[in-house]
Amino acid sequence: MAEQSPPTWRYCGSQVKLWRYRAGVSREKLAQEANYAVETVRAMEQGRRRPTPRLLQVADDLCGAGGLLVAALTYLKPERYVPQVGEFMDAESQAIALSSYQTLYIPGLLQTEAYMRALMTKAWPPMEDELLEERVTARLLRQKQRADKAARRPSTSCSTKRRCAPAPEDRRS
Repeated sequence: MAEQSPPTWRYCGSQVKLWRYRAGVSREKLAQEANYAVETVRAMEQGRRRPTPRLLQVADDLCGAGGLLVAALTYLKPERYVPQVGEFMDAESQAIALSSYQTLYIPGLLQTEAYMRALMTKAWPPMEDELLEERVTARLLRQKQRADKAARRPSTSCSTKRRCAPAPEDRRS
């Protein structure tokens, strides 16, 4: 079952649609004024995509909402992580070590900032600049937390006599 979009997206999108109906503005007109495709505006109104600041500003002006639609921006901040990875992030924060095998790209915690940006700017649909910055910052923070955790981890040198004892055939010499 597909995960449902955040309630703030759905609520904000429905408010845009209600204000648009109330003002007698067509979806096509709103899309044209905001410089979006009609399907993109439909997806935002239905809550399948996060309404953008540009759409909210244009809709607010076109529909005479008096700042009520723009006020929703404070509730539409991008999530730090996409919802599908929440469980992984919880496990990762508790992990002592991570093992991964990737053949086609460098795993996120080993990426340089330039590599992160290159990958994320190629995403489709294109990411808003604010969301890109949030994701890069979040990944860099994860890298720092992982490095700090690794630095605090005790050395894996011989910590018990049994593990470090020479093999039986070596004891004779």
